[in-house]
Amino acid sequence: MKSFFIGNIEIKTPVIQGGMGVGISLSGLASAVANEGGVGVISCAGLGLLYPKGKGTYPEKCINGLKEEIRKARAKTKGIIGVNVMVALSTAIEEKIDVVFSGAGLPLDLPSYLTPESTTKLVPIVSSSRAAKIICDKWQKNYNYLPDAIVVEGPKAGGHLGFKKEQLQDQHYALETLIPEVVMIASSYKEQKQIPVIAAGGISTGEDIAHFMGLGA
Repeated sequence: MKSFFIGNIEIKTPVIQGGMGVGISLSGLASAVANEGGVGVISCAGLGLLYPKGKGTYPEKCINGLKEEIRKARAKTKGIIGVNVMVALSTAIEEKIDVVFSGAGLPLDLPSYLTPESTTKLVPIVSSSRAAKIICDKWQKNYNYLPDAIVVEGPKAGGHLGFKKEQLQDQHYALETLIPEVVMIASSYKEQKQIPVIAAGGISTGEDIAHFMGLGA
């Protein structure tokens, strides 16, 4: 498998581990993936439940837990670590996380959390080419910034982006349909920035990986 780049970060093994919440995608799993050349991802969801003895409110416990998990991961790997976030964006960036993946609605203000010194790459998660186009245009207009990559999730990615049960078997919403559409949107900005498209959800085998890479992911 060929490597690819998210911004100036080379991903030597082109696999991104999913951000599974409430104690699954933590520093242990993320660092193990990063050590194999992929992108290990820490999920922010439910971290306050895992660090209940910390001081402050539940959101503050989540933020402290995120800091701790990022630091644990950094101690275990020199590879690429990302976070899947719904909150605590500024904390992740302050901790110099490599990549932020965000799919809570349309993350239209994500670049606003960057500072001039930030090296963190921003990767929105979308469910359609329309959403990808809206994010790219809004980011470019408001922040002069384009996504460093785009993750595309179909209905088999746990339904997190609002798909309905009946859409599981509907080819109009299949990842095979969505990927080429989003690749076309990303390609329309290629003179300004190379935006890789990452397929997510319902990928179980090496054959699946090869299939989606063949579609441009």
